[in-house]
Amino acid sequence: MTNTLWPRALLAALLIGVIALALAACGDDDKSSSNADVVSAINIIDKAGLHDIDDSIATKQTIPATARTTALHLQTVTLLTEWPKDLKDPAKKLAETFGDLATALDGTKPDLTKAGTAAHNAHEVSHDFSHAVWDALQKEAGVQTAPEAAD
Repeated sequence: MTNTLWPRALLAALLIGVIALALAACGDDDKSSSNADVVSAINIIDKAGLHDIDDSIATKQTIPATARTTALHLQTVTLLTEWPKDLKDPAKKLAETFGDLATALDGTKPDLTKAGTAAHNAHEVSHDFSHAVWDALQKEAGVQTAPEAAD
């Protein structure tokens, strides 16, 4: 995707997630609704472009124009999602990490060192969280996963 399209894709994904959350709030409070909310939220986080933000700041010394908005949107999605019980604390940590990224990117001329550290942390913490979420969802669904290869 080009740089002008990925913010639109993120906005569309965010909108889908918000609609899914709103529909779930209007429906039954059953497990399938909460699983759909979690799937929507983790897909938004996974596809938000955190790798590209991290890479752009680290290698090009350039902060993408939409990076702060992305961080704020991800923090919002993370805080509004009803995560499974064992993922609530990691979700709070992830939301704080997104908040730290947004803060580091605030202002007209953010400090690139602080922004780079915050972007890298958000990128890495989101990967760890994503793995935990998908592991929990796969376990609940009864999906057998292959053991990870040794490094």
